Amino acid sequence: MSDTADRYEVLPGADARAQRTRRLLAEALMNLGADGDVDAIAVGALVNEAGVSRSTFYQHFASKDDFLVRSWLDLLTATERAYAARYPERPDILPSRPLFHHVAGATDFVRSLVRSEVFHRQMAAGEAKLREIAEANLKRRMLHWPRERQREAAVFIAAGFVGMLRWWMEGGLKQSPEKMQAAFERLVQGVLEEA
Repeated sequence: MSDTADRYEVLPGADARAQRTRRLLAEALMNLGADGDVDAIAVGALVNEAGVSRSTFYQHFASKDDFLVRSWLDLLTATERAYAARYPERPDILPSRPLFHHVAGATDFVRSLVRSEVFHRQMAAGEAKLREIAEANLKRRMLHWPRERQREAAVFIAAGFVGMLRWWMEGGLKQSPEKMQAAFERLVQGVLEEA
């Protein structure tokens, strides 16, 4: 995992044991997924690698796919919280910079993930979460805009980020995170100027 993931609490308000369990499972998934096929990872192998019990896993998640989707959503939420805490007056609409860097730091895992059956579901769920984050930041940044205009811009920005992220991941992360960030900033600027 990248250092981005180490700097935030994944589920604010959750007890320390739940935090630790989710972190261990996420690290185990990254390790196992980097070595092969994400779809082939059994829950048993995942919990063994994480050092947690199967019953503990099922207290938190319905299945491995549920874990994959919810872990991605937790990462998005936690990255936004950490980024907002560190840069409270930032002009960004999404925490795109740390997300691009996090993905770039997990190249082997990303290659495995994009071939998985859950990848498209994960991206769709992430887009919905990013839309919420974008709308909240637009409310903060664009106070003079009507709510409907904020919602519309949030939809475009979240969809643009996820589209770019998928293209980048599916293409093997050939562009640098900085180039991806610059392209995303141009996209956001265009949305903000048009809205």
